[in-house]
Amino acid sequence: MKRFAGLCLAAWSAAALLYFGRHSAALIVLSGVLALAGFDLVRPESDHHS
Repeated sequence: MKRFAGLCLAAWSAAALLYFGRHSAALIVLSGVLALAGFDLVRPESDHHS
């Protein structure tokens, strides 16, 4: 549940950055990084180490 909440927080934060900084290239890039970090939170973990 914490991971899903983190994904929601990252997605809404990225959307807010896009909305308020729509003419700033730096904020567009930052929102993309934030959204990708949110998707990284919910990826399945592997129990075995290579």
